[in-house]
Amino acid sequence: MMKSIYLIRHGETEWNKIRRFQGFNNDIELNEAGRCQARMLQQALAEIAFDRIVASDLIRARETAEILNEPHGLDIELDPKLREMNFGCWEGLNFQQVKEKYPREAEIWLTEPETLKIPGGETFQELFNRVWQRFIFWTQKNDYQNMAIVCHGGTCAALICGVLNAPIENMWQYLQGNTAVNIVEMEVAGQYILKGYNDKSHLENQNECP
Repeated sequence: MMKSIYLIRHGETEWNKIRRFQGFNNDIELNEAGRCQARMLQQALAEIAFDRIVASDLIRARETAEILNEPHGLDIELDPKLREMNFGCWEGLNFQQVKEKYPREAEIWLTEPETLKIPGGETFQELFNRVWQRFIFWTQKNDYQNMAIVCHGGTCAALICGVLNAPIENMWQYLQGNTAVNIVEMEVAGQYILKGYNDKSHLENQNECP
């Protein structure tokens, strides 16, 4: 029987709004716009009979998952290995600050980001190895039909590379909007098919958010 996995990025935070690197270590909550986005997401997916919701343990993903879960009443399963990419010493900075403090690394980021290991952080490949292992762990379980995985933009992009069997250097081709929904179907043989990508149609009335 075909299984459906809804891979979802968290709602907006203040650091998203001002374009700071949040990453693995900074536990930044949703702002009011992000909570509004999560409620719109909830309404759009309310009729999906979720029987498992998994989330990164960082509050921005956890809070998004909690709002999504309100019509379903499930126990959200938290997984710290689904956190965002570890940006090391860049976390908390915007890219202008990165260019000023780490000009060599910033240039590599713009030209060959997959080759860069940010000091104190991880490479694209290390991110992929961490999150793909957990995606396999959760999705290969037998006790669900529709699963939501609520995590982060980089996490989603890396997982999409895995689903598509695409090189990890393609990761930033799969950028995600806040609360964007990607739908992955898993066939009986365990093969993954990307059926929906970066769907933000539930945010058509986002101008109503704060």
